[in-house]
Amino acid sequence: MKVFLDTNVWLSAIVFPGLCAELLAALMETSHELLSSGLVQAETHEVLRRKFLYHVEALALFDVLWMEATCLPDVDAPTDDADARLVLAATQGGADLFVTGDQRVLAWGAQGEMRMLSPREAWDVLVTP
Repeated sequence: MKVFLDTNVWLSAIVFPGLCAELLAALMETSHELLSSGLVQAETHEVLRRKFLYHVEALALFDVLWMEATCLPDVDAPTDDADARLVLAATQGGADLFVTGDQRVLAWGAQGEMRMLSPREAWDVLVTP
């Protein structure tokens, strides 16, 4: 299964112990394909530098883990909505799941064949037998 993690899921996984960190670890250890994009990398770098200055190891950890993901081409439009750009890139890249904690994005519902799931829902689909 191809899984695209939203920026907020990556940030939670890198900075805080808990469900998102466990989900990312599980994805790294299974045959599921982790997808990402340059926009996710740029957003994560920006937030880590702006909000988590004291987590100096977080940026290096993110870069190492992010390199394990298949990087999809970014989508340039709509220019005023980065979330929509990420969802569109994931859809065009053939993602089966888009995992986000953003309630606004979750409310959009499925995008074609791609399901929008919270981290807990993704855990239940991908990890729980």
